Parts: sequence; C-alpha cells; structure tokens
Amino acid sequence: MPGGGTADRSELWNGAEASEKRKDARTGREWVLALPNELTSEQRADLADSFARALVERYGVAVDVAVHLPGNEGDERNHHAHIMTTTRKVERDAEGKLSFGDKSTIELSDKKRTSMGLGKGADEVTEVRHLWAGLANAALERAGQEARIDHRTNEAQGLDRVPERHMGANVVALERKGHETPTGNHNRRIRAENAQRAEVIDFALAKLEQAVKAMRDGFEKVAQAFDRLTPPAQQKAEKTASKWAAFTKGLKAGAAKDAEAERKRLAEERQRAEAAERERAEQKARDAKAYQEMLQARAERRGRGR
Repeated sequence: MPGGGTADRSELWNGAEASEKRKDARTGREWVLALPNELTSEQRADLADSFARALVERYGVAVDVAVHLPGNEGDERNHHAHIMTTTRKVERDAEGKLSFGDKSTIELSDKKRTSMGLGKGADEVTEVRHLWAGLANAALERAGQEARIDHRTNEAQGLDRVPERHMGANVVALERKGHETPTGNHNRRIRAENAQRAEVIDFALAKLEQAVKAMRDGFEKVAQAFDRLTPPAQQKAEKTASKWAAFTKGLKAGAAKDAEAERKRLAEERQRAEAAERERAEQKARDAKAYQEMLQARAERRGRGR
C-alpha cells in the first residue's frame, strides 16, 4: 500500500471491483516474475517485495504479492512470483477505509498519456522491465553470483535467434511425461531453426578467419623479405603489399555487408512469422467472441419465446 500500510486481500479486490462503473473494466494488472534460481528462498522473496514496493512508489497503487515454488512435476528452477497491482491509485481516507482514485498512468491510453507529456504505454512497460532487471541484477551481485538477466528482446541485444514461448507448469508436466504439446512442438522447432542459424554463422566466420589468417601470414613473409631486397625492389614490394592490404579490407567489408543482409532477412522472416501468429490469435479471439454472442442471442430468443 502507498505510505507503507497493508490491506486485507479480500477487502482490496472487492473494493477494486466496486470502484469500477463498467462491468468489463480491468481491476488489476499482473506482472509475472521469473525469480533467479541462484538466490536463496529468502533472497527471492526480498527481491519480489522490492519490485512490488517500486511499483507502489511509481504508480501509487496497491500491490498483491504471491511467490510460488516450482511444481513437483515441472522445472525445479521455475521459481516465480505473481505481482498483481490495482489499476487505480489507492489510499486510506480519514476513516481508515480504502479509497480508490484515478487510473494509474500506465493504464491510460496513449492519447491521454501524450496530453500529459508522457510516452507510449509500451515504452512504459519497457521501463518497468528495465526496473526489474536492475533490481534482480543488484540482488544477484549482493549474493555474490555472476549470473545476470537482460530485459531487452533478442533483437535489441543483437542476438540472431527467435525467442521461444513460455511453458507453464501444466505444459512442462505434460512434456516431462512424454506428451507432446503445441507449445513444446513450437519451441522444439524454434530451437532447431536457431541451431541451424548458429551453424551457418559459425561456418561463415570460420572461413573468413581462415582467409584473413592466410593473408596475414603472407604479409609477414613479405615483410621478412623486405630486408633482403634492394631499395628499388623493396619499394615495388611495398606497393604490392599495399594492394593486398586494400584487397583484404574490401573482402572483410563485403563479408560484413553480406552478414548484415542475412541478419536483416532473418529478422524480416521472424517479424512476418510473429505477425502471422498474432493474426491467428486475434482471429481465434474474434471467432470465440462471435460464438459467445451467438449463444447469448440464442438464449435471449428462447427467453422471449417463453
């Protein structure tokens, strides 16, 4: 709670529901944190609490924290926390009752945020991810651990690989029992594609390194021969070496240009795949909504028929 107080969980969320006029209004925002396995249970709990307090100070909201241990049949490293914040600012009134105010800034539309001199909502989420990374890395450093986390996307980190989908406890449990799942199959395909990309890049870099080494060895032999040449012959050899140096520079520049073009092509393919995936998900949501509306209309017609 803002100001350092606490509130009963049922009182908090019942109040959050009552403060909204629209039935479909969102009363909470959830942040799911992957807690570092390198920390102790107490350190992980302190880290989750630190992030919760930071959200309270940043937005003036109330925060509900739940730290979970890994499931019995899931990944034993899957320590995580669910941080649920109210969408409205919260404080206690003169009588000590919870009072829900305006929506916090992260909940506002981009149009409203712009009028207030704020950036886009997506940028705000990125800043919160940066805040979490800073708190987590500080906790790892205090614990004497070398591991660090990075809140940025693979593309922002310069990593040429497609991210995998998160596998929840139920999916992990099914996979460990030998049952294939859509998410598991998707991740296996992505891992295979990433491995293939890495092999191609490693092969190209190895070939380039071999070519550069061969040329460097040739330059050294030329340099050793300079001492045995007469001045006119030495000048002629220096011109030849300069030409080879320029050729090598152009070769490396061309290889770098080809690598950048390949990286852009793969990035475009990844963006198209992600766009198609989003379109499929949106279409599925639209179909589900239409089906629900059809059922509701059918129920209303039956009610009028009676």
